[in-house]
Amino acid sequence: MAQRIFLIDDDEAIRFSLTALLATMGWETQAYDSVQNFQDVESDLTRLNGCLLLDIRMPGKSGITLLENWEQMGSTLPVIMMTGHGSIDLCRRAFKNGAFEFLTKPIDADLLIETVGAALEQQKLNQQQRESQADLQAKLATLTLREQEVMALIMLGKSNKEMARDLSLSPRTVEAHRASLFARLEINSLAKLIKIYGGLKDTR
Repeated sequence: MAQRIFLIDDDEAIRFSLTALLATMGWETQAYDSVQNFQDVESDLTRLNGCLLLDIRMPGKSGITLLENWEQMGSTLPVIMMTGHGSIDLCRRAFKNGAFEFLTKPIDADLLIETVGAALEQQKLNQQQRESQADLQAKLATLTLREQEVMALIMLGKSNKEMARDLSLSPRTVEAHRASLFARLEINSLAKLIKIYGGLKDTR
């Protein structure tokens, strides 16, 4: 799915000018005049790909209110906040709630392009990481209960003899389970097991 910039601003002139500016970079922009209109059209935020350009103060639901509920609504899109009435407290509040950047109007064209480009790149990397994590979790799910036990002990640095004693198995049986889990996880060394799956062992 191609990345898209979602723009929410109640000022028609700003929506037009920013859409035209972003188009010079080959970026597609979907503009909305209110948070409510955006939510009416984009009901499933988990499927969106790109970034959000969000005005803070608008009639009806404000941009900062949307930002505060952004993660709870299931979206991982980077959010770039825009305001013509910036303050330290508002800026702090935006970053506390996960804003990618905070820009003050009138926004410098070069700065906007640079910021949007960075946000799109971050979203792309985050998506790749989520897909990689999902793939690793899927492989972990193929392990038998015994293989999971052997893997947990391997992560603790146990030797085959120690694992055999702990699990009341023969060292040869432990070695068979170890070889099987390596094959299921598509790895060929202990170092790779620890590097790739070490951070996932508690998330199954």
